[in-house]
Amino acid sequence: MRNWILISIVTTILAVGALAAAQEDAKQLAAKGHSVFLQVLGGDESKLPEAIRYMEDARQLDPTNVNNLYNLGRVRFFEVITLGRQESLAKAEEVFARIIELDAKKTEALSFHGSILTQQSGGRDIAKFMQGVTEMKTALEKSPNNINNLIVMAFTAGNFPPQALAAMGNYSPLKDLQFVSTAFSGRVSSYAPHADVVMKAFLGENFKLKGDEEKARASFEAALAVPKPNDAGAQAGREVLTAAIAARMNGGEKSLFNTRIFQGCHSCHLNAPDKLQAR
Repeated sequence: MRNWILISIVTTILAVGALAAAQEDAKQLAAKGHSVFLQVLGGDESKLPEAIRYMEDARQLDPTNVNNLYNLGRVRFFEVITLGRQESLAKAEEVFARIIELDAKKTEALSFHGSILTQQSGGRDIAKFMQGVTEMKTALEKSPNNINNLIVMAFTAGNFPPQALAAMGNYSPLKDLQFVSTAFSGRVSSYAPHADVVMKAFLGENFKLKGDEEKARASFEAALAVPKPNDAGAQAGREVLTAAIAARMNGGEKSLFNTRIFQGCHSCHLNAPDKLQAR
C-alpha cells in the first residue's frame, strides 16, 4: 500500500512539474512571437510566418493566455489591413471573440472584433454591420480614453460611405483623431517612433478631405516638425513618411489613406523600410 501511495505522490509531482514547464514554454513562445511581430511591424514582413508560428504554438500549450491571443489577433488583423489577406479576417474574428469570452474587461479585443464584423458585413449584412458598430461604441463607452479603441473606431469609420456614417449617427473621426493626436504629441517611443508624426498627418488628411486646407496644412506642417528619432533605422523610416506627407501637403493628389506606407500598421513603427516586401 505504501508503495502505491509513494508512486501516486511521485506521479502527481511529475505531472505538476510538467504542467508548469509547459506553461513556461508557452510564455516563452508567446514572448518570442511578440518580439518577432515587432520586427514585422518595423518593416521586415518576411518574418511574419515566424511570428505566427510562435504565437500559434503558444496557443496550443496555453489556449487561455489572453496576452498571446491578443497579439495573435493583431497579427491576423495586420495580415488583412496591411497585406490584403482577406482570408485572415475570419481567423482574426475567432481570436478576438475568444478573448472576449475569457476577459470581458479587455475592451481592445471588443473594439477590434467590432471593426472586423463591419468588414465582414460587406455593406450587405446590416445586422452584422450594426453589431460591429455597437461593439466599437461599447468599447469606447467602457474605456473612453483608450487610444487603441479611438484609433480603431476612427480608422474603421474612415472607410465607410456617407450612408454608413449616417447610420452611426453621422460619426466623424476628426474628434477622436484630435484626441489621439494630442495624446501622442511630444511622446517618444522606441516601440512606435513615428506615432506622433502619423497621427498629425492623419489629422491633416481628414481636414483636407473635408476641404479645410488651412487646418490640413497646419497639421501636415506640425507632423513634419516632429523631431527625428535617434535610431538609424527609425530615421530611415521617418524619411519615407516625411516624403509622403510633404508630397500630399504640397498639392499631391494621392490621399495618405491610399499611400501604401500609411495604409497598414507599419507607419507608426517603421524602422526597416528596406525590408518591406514588393507588392
